[in-house]
Amino acid sequence: MKFQGFGIQIIIISVLGISLLAAGLAATSAYAFVKITSPAKGQHVPVGNILISGTSSSNATNHCAVSVIINGIKPYQQATSTGNKGPNDYSNWTFAATPKYGTIKEGVNKMTAKYSCPQNINLTKFYSVNVTGVAAKGQLQPIPPTPANNAKTTGGAFPPSLPSVNPSIVNESKHSKILKGSK
Repeated sequence: MKFQGFGIQIIIISVLGISLLAAGLAATSAYAFVKITSPAKGQHVPVGNILISGTSSSNATNHCAVSVIINGIKPYQQATSTGNKGPNDYSNWTFAATPKYGTIKEGVNKMTAKYSCPQNINLTKFYSVNVTGVAAKGQLQPIPPTPANNAKTTGGAFPPSLPSVNPSIVNESKHSKILKGSK
C-alpha cells in the first residue's frame, strides 16, 4: 500500500512539473520581444545609409539573436549585439544598412527586426517601423520619365511638333519700329 501512495505522488508531481514547464515556456514566449528604437516610427530620414538600433529580451546566455530586413529584401541580416554582457547579449543591438545590403530609398521604407532563438523554433518575434526617406537639400534627383523627355524611346515626338515660329516676329528691330510708330 505504501508504494501505491508513493506512485500517486510521483504522478502528481510529474503532472505538476509538466504544467509548470508549459507555463514557463508560455511565459518566456510572452516575455520575448524585439523593438526598433531608432529611427522612430514615421520619422523622416535621409536617403542612403542608415544606422538602425533597438532592444530585445535577449541576454548573454539565452542564445537568441536579432536580424533585420529593409523593404522586404531577404535574407535577414544579422544585427550587431551591443549589450554590456558580451558578444551574445542582444539586449541592445545595431544594424548598419549600406549599399552592400540595402539602403533607405526616397519615400516610405519598412524596416523589420526579427528576434529568434535557435533552441526554440516557436520563439520568434517581429517588430516593424515605417520611415520616410527624404533627399538632402541640394541633392540632385533623377528626372522621372515623361512622354516629353522620353521621345526617343517611343519612336516619335510627343507631344506632336509645334509649328515653327516665324523669325521676323521675334526680330527686335521690327518691334522697336512698331513701338516707335505707335507714339
